[in-house]
Amino acid sequence: MSNIKKYCIYTTLYNLGFTFCTGAIMQTFLIQAGFSAQQVYVLNSLMQIMQVIMMLILTFLSGKIKRVKTVTSISCLSLCVLTAVFLMGAINPELIKHGYVIAVFIVAGISYVGVGLYTILSYCLPYYIIDMNDYGKMVGISTAIAGGVSFLVSLVYSILLSKFSYMKTTASFFVIAIVCFIVTSIVCASMQVKSSEAKQEDRVKSDVVAVFKNKHTYVLLIPNFVRGLSVGIFNVIATIAISASILNETTSSYVNVILQIATFAANLLFAVAYRKLSTKNVLLLATLGVCVSFPFSLEFGVIGFFLCFTVASFFRFVTDTAIPVIITEIIPEEQIGPYTSIRMLIFTGAQAVATLLITPLYTKVGYTGVLIFATVMLFICGVTYYAVARSVKQSVGKRY
Repeated sequence: MSNIKKYCIYTTLYNLGFTFCTGAIMQTFLIQAGFSAQQVYVLNSLMQIMQVIMMLILTFLSGKIKRVKTVTSISCLSLCVLTAVFLMGAINPELIKHGYVIAVFIVAGISYVGVGLYTILSYCLPYYIIDMNDYGKMVGISTAIAGGVSFLVSLVYSILLSKFSYMKTTASFFVIAIVCFIVTSIVCASMQVKSSEAKQEDRVKSDVVAVFKNKHTYVLLIPNFVRGLSVGIFNVIATIAISASILNETTSSYVNVILQIATFAANLLFAVAYRKLSTKNVLLLATLGVCVSFPFSLEFGVIGFFLCFTVASFFRFVTDTAIPVIITEIIPEEQIGPYTSIRMLIFTGAQAVATLLITPLYTKVGYTGVLIFATVMLFICGVTYYAVARSVKQSVGKRY
């Protein structure tokens, strides 16, 4: 089996596992388990902070990891223990009365150190296993497949919730998530390395120095930070909608279905359009699409929420795929490890800040104001990336 096919399986299974122990499903489960909305926000911030710590370390050490594939495979297992803690709480709700909240916070903090490691290495892995000319197409197709599979499983989950006990149904899917992470690790380990890791080791010193000399490292700090603020708010939309009395524990499960539909459609479109329109143009159009839909998500009741949020999610996932592809066009290959650590450190740190900002923002401008803030932040990110990518292309053209 080719590495591209294995990468599709790897992406699909990891995304499926990730879907059922994070995001809307995790938020709804924690609220049903007795967590307050504020505790959910703080937990999300803790997760992002632990990733930031790991990413800060990897800024200087990512180039020294000799066995990228092997370490990536191990890091795929990072969320297994946290999901097992969720599983225990779903099976035995009595645990919630005996320090369960503290246990979740501790295990989540430890687990997300590993998630931080996985996040950085997942961007480095393709350089070792495929021809990077195929990167945009591979990411678009693999993420589309992952979204399609997760949509079908999420739909089954939502149907089962309407027929069976919430906790028992959710516990079953926590088991599925654990199995997905284990199989993901095995598939990752089975990929064939195509490039010389010795060559990577030889250029470690120049990588770190060069990335700090690259002006684009600094120019892109602001768009990466504001994108983190936007995505941080976007990621807790289920909790916001529940707090705003738009959704309940049943209807909130459809948020996850929407996210998977949007992931599938967005990445399928990206795989088809990015070469015809150019990645930077696709990013700009998608950014504008979020701007005209996301701010209205809470204005027209449940149906209006799902319509606006579906459109916003579709365009947001196009931007999520476009940005990593644009980065391969801006940042030299030998700098990608340290740069990705810096980018994701800023991006993830901003997500931690975002969830802490929600409550004070809400008290001043309401939840719709919070969504408008998130939209403006993403607009700044998209326009800046577009401008940088355009300037890089023009400078390359002049050189040749």
